[in-house]
Amino acid sequence: MNMFNTFKVLTTASAVLFLASCGAEQAWLKPTGSAASVPEDPDLKFEQYVAESKKNIQQVITKLRFSNAKSPYVGEYSASDVANMRGPFQLPEKSETLCADKSRGAGKGFLLIHGLTDSPYLLKNVGQTLADAYPCGLVRAVLLPGHGTVVGDTLDMKYQDWMGITEYGVHSFQKMPSIDELYLVGFSTGTALAIKYLKEGASQEKIKGLVLLSTAVKAKSDLAWLTSYIKVFKSWLGTAKERDAARYSSFSTNAGAQFYKLTKGLVAKEYQFDIPVLMAVSADDETINPEAAREFFCKYTTSERKLLLWYKGFSKAQTEQCDGVYEIEKGSIHQEYRGVKYRYANLAHTGLSVSPSDSHYGVSGVYRDCKSYESADDDSQWRACMQDSANPVFAEKNVAKMSEVLAGGMWRRGTFNKQYQQLAKTMVCFTDQHCDLKKSLRN
Repeated sequence: MNMFNTFKVLTTASAVLFLASCGAEQAWLKPTGSAASVPEDPDLKFEQYVAESKKNIQQVITKLRFSNAKSPYVGEYSASDVANMRGPFQLPEKSETLCADKSRGAGKGFLLIHGLTDSPYLLKNVGQTLADAYPCGLVRAVLLPGHGTVVGDTLDMKYQDWMGITEYGVHSFQKMPSIDELYLVGFSTGTALAIKYLKEGASQEKIKGLVLLSTAVKAKSDLAWLTSYIKVFKSWLGTAKERDAARYSSFSTNAGAQFYKLTKGLVAKEYQFDIPVLMAVSADDETINPEAAREFFCKYTTSERKLLLWYKGFSKAQTEQCDGVYEIEKGSIHQEYRGVKYRYANLAHTGLSVSPSDSHYGVSGVYRDCKSYESADDDSQWRACMQDSANPVFAEKNVAKMSEVLAGGMWRRGTFNKQYQQLAKTMVCFTDQHCDLKKSLRN
């Protein structure tokens, strides 16, 4: 989810006209008529939903992004690869193969809900972590309508349809007699959907807890409300060359408007809940409002079994104080993972749910988020940023102007969490009702 950082430039007519003209010729900036949607049949078998969704993504991608047979994505991914990365998924692939051993997670279900402009890929590592810990459990990840195909499909999407696919996912577990514990696991916008469903959904049966990663209860910008008005005459807040196989890079005004409508008034007693919750937030998050997330945790989550992993950074903002907050130091900028040395300044919104070992976004992954260096006619800066070396630094956007941190190098927006293993261990403990959360953090 990448939003609202261009609001300030919208104060002048010239800026609006400039943004309106960006990328006007690219076909992928227009609605396809084949956007991901909510199944018409609420009882559609989840495996069939997965297969049909991936088939649709591949068809759209092939038509609009592979017209000259050359892959437009960093990593030379095929259309089939992209469909598998962006599509919904299930672990294990066939629910009929589930084992019945309670000690290995039988009866547990996990619904994964991704974020805005993202795809289920942003929760692939989380899904695998849970599947490995609970091999007899069932993990399912849905695809938010408007996502997965091309970014032009975000121009028409509605947050009500995101709620609809959340309902479909929850229902797919509730109709299974073998599932008696359901956990909603959200990333970014997916966290708001989980909270809203818990309070407004058709049925809360079986839901035993929420895992809210990069918790999005309020946008970073106080001007987010403007998107509902701007979208009438302005389609895009920013466009990019769409080179990431896992997610969109451009950001439509409608995407911002739908997020604002979804989260409006969310930090309020109306959305207070008392079931167990695990939250994880970067203090330096430049996409969502981290202080609002911490306030929500302290004021409106009332279960005794609750924990907020708070990743400290450079932010000096005043934050709510309460029991259950576990603060994690950002540590040295110089890091090493499996023999690879790299620089890591702070945790970015986009990296919290991803392991350093990830083949696409990890320490040695094929993709680097160097979008800030893109240029319409000169890719030299972007290519320099993409090069692997010890000089660039993985960071959140607030580091871009910190010369003392960059030390002459370039910055890449962080795409992984250097402390993912700690997060993974905490998620597994949290979803085991017999595990002592505080004790697990000490070990």
